[in-house]
Amino acid sequence: MTHMPYYPMMLTLAGRRCVIVGGGNVAARKIRYLIASGAEVTVVSPTLTPELRRLVQEGNVVHLEREYACGDTEGALLVFALTDCAGVNERVAADARRDGALVNLTHAPELSDFANPGVLQQGAVQVAVSTGGASPTLTRLLMHKLSILMDEGLAELAEHLLQARHEAQSSFIDAKARHQVLRQYADRCWHAHELGEPLPVWSTWIQDFNSSHR
Repeated sequence: MTHMPYYPMMLTLAGRRCVIVGGGNVAARKIRYLIASGAEVTVVSPTLTPELRRLVQEGNVVHLEREYACGDTEGALLVFALTDCAGVNERVAADARRDGALVNLTHAPELSDFANPGVLQQGAVQVAVSTGGASPTLTRLLMHKLSILMDEGLAELAEHLLQARHEAQSSFIDAKARHQVLRQYADRCWHAHELGEPLPVWSTWIQDFNSSHR
């Protein structure tokens, strides 16, 4: 059967419960991103890697130090079944779906509700890469190629444009006019970024823009 393509999205996880069943290195990688996203993380495992134990000690992760039990997925938005036992992972998945959660089985993407893409990040700028489970190697190669474009200046550019957006929202009542102006300003900022020039200051640029359009 042909695999349907994934629906791409960015999730807001701040304050949302996420459950990881398994305490190995794969779990540690998932948990790093979950914590960075503000999720409330619970890990269920009789053993943990040193990194995970440190995160528990620091209060970043709730640890249920035992084997998985029915009810552990209640209230979760995302559940990750990461044990070495396929039977346990499938039971976790069944319980998670019954509780209304989305589940990821790392070693069985065809049984998962979602996949974690490769991620490149500079500040607020995030680029997600997925090959639909076809090849982790291809994902890695694509990420390497894209990483050349992800310079540190992108974080500054994104913050610069966000500030301009806030200022424009208080200056332009008409949404259509605001969007048109912000598009032109973003194009000018991108051009400056590409050339390694200082980013144009919004207050100066908008004054010149208004003068030229009178």
